[in-house]
Amino acid sequence: MFLGKYGAMAGAVAVAACWPFATGQIAQSMYEREVAQFSSPDITVEQREYHRGYLDSRAVTRLHFKGDVKLALEDAGLPSEYDLSSEITHGVLGVSSTNTLVLTPELQTLTQRLWPGNPTPIRLDMETLVTGASDYQLTVAPFSFTNEGKNLTASELTLMGSLARDGEITFDFNWPAAALNADNGEQIKIDTAKGQGRGYLQDDLWIGEQAFSVEGMRLVDTSNQAYRVGKSQIQISNQMVNADENTRARIDNANRITVSSFTLPDNSEWRNIALVFDAKGLDYQAMATIAGLSSDLENPEQVDALDQAMMTLLQQGLALDIAPASITLPDGDVSVNVALNLAKADPQAAAQLDLNALVSRLSGNIDITVPDALLSQPQWQAKKQQLIKAGYATMNEGQFELTATIEGNQIVSSNGESMPLMLFAMLMI
Repeated sequence: MFLGKYGAMAGAVAVAACWPFATGQIAQSMYEREVAQFSSPDITVEQREYHRGYLDSRAVTRLHFKGDVKLALEDAGLPSEYDLSSEITHGVLGVSSTNTLVLTPELQTLTQRLWPGNPTPIRLDMETLVTGASDYQLTVAPFSFTNEGKNLTASELTLMGSLARDGEITFDFNWPAAALNADNGEQIKIDTAKGQGRGYLQDDLWIGEQAFSVEGMRLVDTSNQAYRVGKSQIQISNQMVNADENTRARIDNANRITVSSFTLPDNSEWRNIALVFDAKGLDYQAMATIAGLSSDLENPEQVDALDQAMMTLLQQGLALDIAPASITLPDGDVSVNVALNLAKADPQAAAQLDLNALVSRLSGNIDITVPDALLSQPQWQAKKQQLIKAGYATMNEGQFELTATIEGNQIVSSNGESMPLMLFAMLMI
């Protein structure tokens, strides 16, 4: 009994003593696996160093930016490669790391202008369990930067969330304030930007939900004219529709943009601005190809592949809905509802884009309501009467209401009148 009791204690001490080394091995395996598997159209990741110790380890990772991001950095006079230093601690239940940007002399010159006296202005803290799930928090310190007559100031930015072993990502960011002031009088002030999301990356496509909001903005131009923007929100959703024996894999995309108010310099106000835009039945493989190539077009073969993906997207059919786009103006409410369906092309259709064949597969509906006061200009008066006479529009309590059906290359009024779709589009301009 005595030996059993103390033998168990000795075993527990031995396990506790050896466990940091075990989690150190796990940490290195996880790190190397993530570096090897990382895939992005804008960044490649390379392991530069990994020194594993008993209670802690140190790693250096190089980030290579490419495509449009690389060009943007180079145009700004910034390098396109950065090293990230990671201090890793081996705990009993998991691994913690603090990751900071390695400041080369070139970067130190820049960071000391933005964050004077702060040696670690950008920090990423991570806590990874042995199960593979991770929590993270990225912190960017407040800064003030002046260059060529413009001053940019910003409060601390935080981005936090989790990375699940199955690839699901959550994020939540908060940026309380930012402002740009120029010597020529231009100003931009942003109040409380926030965002959150949940989803995963698959073939360079985000599958899941995202939402972003700004509590308010103030913009002043060089003539001291001030514009104010009320609370603004963007919600984005991409959902997979898996393939079956009859259909290819698809993506349904939904977007909702709302702005509570937009105030002009004369204090007139646009209110309740909303745009709901849905794209349903998008061919998944075509979208994945477009996502992978859109920021990395470096040779004719890639351009041809992008063109072919666009062709596939259109040939496989899709549905577009704007329901609604609306705004409240001083003269009244404007509302636009459009539903378009592009039928799947015949398998024997030509492998190149034929505009007439494309338009022939269109169907849908258009409903537009506009205050008559907005159509008081002479050129609109003539068009308005023409549309009413042909049965495309009516007047109802001071509102001009247009309703029509799209059937291939024709747009059809409520009384059966029709005209070519392109001619109708020209009439509406």
